[in-house]
Amino acid sequence: MRRIVTTGLCCAAFAGALAAQAPQQAPQPRPLPGLIQEVRNIYKTHKGNITKAADQFPEDKYAWSPTPEVRTWGGLISHIIDDNNGACFVLAGETAPQPRLDNGGKPTEAGKDLKKADIVAKLAESFARCDKAFDAVTEANMAERNGTSNRSKFGAVFYNTQHINEHYGNIVTYMRLQGLVPPSSAPRGGGPAN
Repeated sequence: MRRIVTTGLCCAAFAGALAAQAPQQAPQPRPLPGLIQEVRNIYKTHKGNITKAADQFPEDKYAWSPTPEVRTWGGLISHIIDDNNGACFVLAGETAPQPRLDNGGKPTEAGKDLKKADIVAKLAESFARCDKAFDAVTEANMAERNGTSNRSKFGAVFYNTQHINEHYGNIVTYMRLQGLVPPSSAPRGGGPAN
């Protein structure tokens, strides 16, 4: 009898040791956000970086361009304003786009003689318009046509997001040529800027 009890206790101890070493199930990852939320998050990052860059760039350099063949800094920011306005006005509930400020790198009548403060204010207005556009697009309606265009509602905000991403690359180059650190490379709690 003693042998049976001892054998039983040994088996129980061995089984307990095996159970303790069994692999734990990994915690489940958070669910992914919806597609529109992922694009909105990217848009917000670029919006913040572009806004900071426009504020950071010196006023006396708004008429500067790296070469005569490319837009001035003010023209580049004006081009972003125009694209924000054009891509987002229908979804923002407006019936007509804002007047263009830039025409192929040349200021329009509405865009000439603008100072830094004017451009920064118009940039903020254009991003507010796109914020409204993003608020109007949901997972349920994102495949619907955007007004009379050949884009879906999602297509409009996705196009705008990829376009401002493209021009943020230009912004980084312009800033580096002026010896400025772009917002996306600014130090975050220590360490040198990139």
